[in-house]
Amino acid sequence: MELATVLDRLAVDTLVTEYARAVAGGDPEACRPLCVPGAVLDDPVLDVREEARGRAVPRQGGHGDGARPYQHLIVNRRVAFERREGEVGDLAVVDADFVTPMRSSGPGRTADTVRGGRYRIRGVRTAEGWRLSEVVAEEVWQGGAPAAGRN
Repeated sequence: MELATVLDRLAVDTLVTEYARAVAGGDPEACRPLCVPGAVLDDPVLDVREEARGRAVPRQGGHGDGARPYQHLIVNRRVAFERREGEVGDLAVVDADFVTPMRSSGPGRTADTVRGGRYRIRGVRTAEGWRLSEVVAEEVWQGGAPAAGRN
């Protein structure tokens, strides 16, 4: 493997880690600096779909129960690079799984939920480094139980 490819893998892996940290904060705005203008963001953990115009809108059928992530793990990452003639920059495609413990609380209730699924993440090399151009997540499973004690 060429050194340039290894460096690109590390840069894309770091970008995905930064995205996971932003999602764990529960704030789609924290993801914006990681993305190119016009990036598509469709992630059930954030409960938003980011339209190409850069406006976050609630997901149709989102969880909407007040649950917020307190940790977001993107694991089993598989990174591939696409280099196409006629396109500006190099492209990266990341297939990965996610696991997200979430906490939902409201008047008289606190519950923990764990969600899991798969990501398809696309990145593009820019003058500023690698940035996300598309993040599409599919929630595959979830489970949970009432939280024990106060947190």
